[in-house]
Amino acid sequence: SPLGDAGLTGDMMNSNDETAPSNKTSGWVIFAGVFAGIASLGNLLFGLTALFNDDWVVLARTTLISFDLTTVGVTFLIFGLLQLFIALGIFNGDLWARVLGIAWAALNLMAQMSFMSLYPQWSWMLIIINGLIIYALAVHGDEVASF
Repeated sequence: SPLGDAGLTGDMMNSNDETAPSNKTSGWVIFAGVFAGIASLGNLLFGLTALFNDDWVVLARTTLISFDLTTVGVTFLIFGLLQLFIALGIFNGDLWARVLGIAWAALNLMAQMSFMSLYPQWSWMLIIINGLIIYALAVHGDEVASF
């Protein structure tokens, strides 16, 4: 060949090494699973508080949106349970969990915006966590080791 062996040495011969499957789970996937679980526990806690101890939930008089606390409590309990199952699926590497995890994080992000007038610090914290979960699942969601 006109190039001799120089064209097939070094980096060109090992270019397929990057596509080899890894036996390690991405830190982003672990982050998404852990924080999906933490967010689910937070939503479960808020749901239980709204249902059984509504004196702890302080409603401002100048809120843009008014909520019935029983409805909010049930909604957050259902949402939190769904999130918990999604978190377990993320750790298992299931595609359905990635898709539902992205959809759930986007919905939860929007829901937290509606609660901004009630607990702004809590809402901002969950908005940021949900944004990072969306990034982790969209970009690194397939980087799960098989056990």
